[in-house]
Amino acid sequence: MSFCECGTGQQNLGVLGCYDAFESVKKHIKVNTFDSQGNRNSILLSDLVDGKLTDAYILDKLTESDKSKRWYITPRTYENVEPSRTDSTYEDFSSGARQLIDVGVKAFQGIIPKTAGAIAGKMNSSACTSFGNYELDTSGSLKGEMSLDGLELFPIQVAQGSYEAVEIEPVEGSSVQRIQITFQYAKTVNEGQLRIISSTDIDVDLLKVNGALDGELTVTGTPTATAISVVYGIDSMGKFGVVIPIEGQTEIGDWEILSSALSPIVPSLITETIAGQYDFTVTGADTGTTVKFIGVPLSSVDQAYESNVLPITVV
Repeated sequence: MSFCECGTGQQNLGVLGCYDAFESVKKHIKVNTFDSQGNRNSILLSDLVDGKLTDAYILDKLTESDKSKRWYITPRTYENVEPSRTDSTYEDFSSGARQLIDVGVKAFQGIIPKTAGAIAGKMNSSACTSFGNYELDTSGSLKGEMSLDGLELFPIQVAQGSYEAVEIEPVEGSSVQRIQITFQYAKTVNEGQLRIISSTDIDVDLLKVNGALDGELTVTGTPTATAISVVYGIDSMGKFGVVIPIEGQTEIGDWEILSSALSPIVPSLITETIAGQYDFTVTGADTGTTVKFIGVPLSSVDQAYESNVLPITVV
């Protein structure tokens, strides 16, 4: 929030008869403040197509290979949201006059019910980084901070070091397991510049969008120069030792296989023999060959996966 600027005077206070009001926050899209090239991440006005945020644009942000530019959308929707504000600081004089010293900042607290504690660990991965949030409300509208020239919408900056996600265990007979999220927004946020993109101007329901899941590739069997078998699955993040198979990924173009010399190896056939196990018929695989799943869903509301790079030892 900005303090007084000499010579600016007061501003007009008229309002339109109808305007898009922002409702209770139900999700956040977490975005690094700056990308790996040092540019501030934002939604450009020119990114909108006929005034709309397209499904293709959202999908690109969710699956961006440069993680410093990627959108990380929080899982499920918040409940018991408690927006608040820290107290402003004043100096009181003996005359009875009062002078504003420091303005209080917006704070957030909410819970995600019935969510594994392992998710809290993933959410805290941003705790020590510089990042901001796009807020999503109950209708799926998106809120950010508009640049002074009106050409960009930035994530609302979170105060570094204030973000915390913790697991709260259930109380028998009265509550379920949940994750509680708390943080403060940065003092640099100019609340007079907060703007929304209405849900009617967004091609998909962002509240139905799930972030990418971490897929894990492991070798099964004995790889040869002509045959490689892998298992592709995700950690259940709840049950110990349980891996959930990722099924139906048999499109040749969704896989990247590189020889030790980094030459592409294109499979002639991919077969899913059992759920999550993929057998590749190849030519020229050698020790040092790597396998990676690179498939991207057709829509942002479809589930995306990010796999590890799996090195192969050929016998």
